Amino acid sequence: MDGQDTVNAASRRWPGLLLLTAAGMLIFFWRLGSHDLWPPDEPRFALVAREMWARGDYSVLSLNDHLYTDKPPLFFWAINGFGRLLGGIDEWAARLPSAVAALLALLLIARLGGWLYDRKTGLVAALVFATSLQIVERGRWASIDMTLNLFVLSAILLFWRGRARPEGQTACFAWAWGMMGLATLAKGPVGLLLPILAILPSTLIARDFKTARRIVSPAGVALYLLVTLSWFGLFAWRLGPRYALWVLMHQNVERYVGAWNSTHPVWYYLWRFPLGFFPWIVFLPWGITQAFSAEERERRSAALFLATWIAAIFLFFSFSTGKRGVYIIPLYPAAAILVARLLTRAMESASAGAGEDDAGAPARLRQALRVWACAAVVLAAGLPLAARRHYIDLVPLAAVLGAAFAAGAIAAAVLHARRRTGAAVASLIGSLVVVVLVSTEVLLPWANRRGNIRVFAEQVRAHLLPDAPFATTEEKRDDWVYYTGRFAEQIDTPQAVVEYLSRDGPRDLLIEDEVLGETDLKAVPGVAEILRGTVSGAGYHLLRKEPAP
Repeated sequence: MDGQDTVNAASRRWPGLLLLTAAGMLIFFWRLGSHDLWPPDEPRFALVAREMWARGDYSVLSLNDHLYTDKPPLFFWAINGFGRLLGGIDEWAARLPSAVAALLALLLIARLGGWLYDRKTGLVAALVFATSLQIVERGRWASIDMTLNLFVLSAILLFWRGRARPEGQTACFAWAWGMMGLATLAKGPVGLLLPILAILPSTLIARDFKTARRIVSPAGVALYLLVTLSWFGLFAWRLGPRYALWVLMHQNVERYVGAWNSTHPVWYYLWRFPLGFFPWIVFLPWGITQAFSAEERERRSAALFLATWIAAIFLFFSFSTGKRGVYIIPLYPAAAILVARLLTRAMESASAGAGEDDAGAPARLRQALRVWACAAVVLAAGLPLAARRHYIDLVPLAAVLGAAFAAGAIAAAVLHARRRTGAAVASLIGSLVVVVLVSTEVLLPWANRRGNIRVFAEQVRAHLLPDAPFATTEEKRDDWVYYTGRFAEQIDTPQAVVEYLSRDGPRDLLIEDEVLGETDLKAVPGVAEILRGTVSGAGYHLLRKEPAP
């Protein structure tokens, strides 16, 4: 490629990247800090970061002034970094690492899709990823999983690049291990396993044993150890190697084979992935069919890579005893590229004026659009009915969202039938962006008012005795600690409530209706209700044990 060709290629690339960046900024950054930190994860992670800042300790973490070993530190370092820029750990600082990771993931998906197929497929794949339900939610949430996904995706991209270009393989594989080191610092050894699960099966199926052996790069392993031991070595030195190894086994191996929370059956992801990848899950079966069709024979290696990437991660987490929908986010980029290939191949056929309407990508897309149009019409009718049954004040919003789904789906189906497939895809993606923006503008403020977390916490803080002990029951404890600025003793059973209030001296207790109803306070004299409020539809009470006269 000569100099002029390079300039032309860059000029064609930049408009797409600018469009993608603008879409990502709208989806992930608009009103990002406008609502409270919602339990369970957000206030907990913000608290860990705030205590890290306050203690000046960046290697041993704490939560509510107790040792915290659930997660490695990288995500909390990121929150602290944004907090330094913003002047404190607030809602923006807590969520910016996820939003930035989501935006950078769009750029990586665009690049990977371009390498596997073409630039247009990469751009559309990034937009598909950005408008998937799980990604919209987690990209706007203080979530370690988006940070993990960024580094896992970076490693996968580098592994694929090294496999496709042997002349740069050594450097690509070494940097991939570096990215896996950062992924491990984000969420533990799963950051090492997922990229290898994504790249190795297709390499072995292709009988490329030479590349498979080279994946375990000595330079890469050294870089991985350098990155991970920079923190874990210090952690083990301070708390003891035996305890550090116990934490490593307990939080990873034991959680996989014998989880103590979020336990679900092996088939859990058969419904959870379709929900998270909504609405693009409707298009995925036809996207897989397209990828393995005769039209894509020259790109069969790409299809195999994407399909085995999805299958390996899906199966790995299906056999884990602990399951959450966010765990499988690292397979979403592969699913998005498969869907995007269906869309862009149909666009190419329409642009070329292909006459075979009943075969190939146009026919597959037409079938997918019909299914989505039917589903969107059902949504348009069902959302207002569901809102009327549960939250009557949300009926107008539900009607608007349903109409946006239906209008985008029907317009896309009609436009594609008229061979205007590019406009159909734009209508499809545009309607989803509208749904996200309307939800951000209307639904999030409504949920925040109903939650009433910060407002009630500030009322509690104003009533707390400055030098008296303070305790809370388990529900929303991290929120109360974060917004009151007071460490709280953990009181989680009716017996513990009675024991706490029976101690000498004045003390405060924040307790929800359910636990209060199960607690017999008759045997504890001198307990009075100081404040009552409603949070997320449940009643909360601030009780005070007054000193004996």
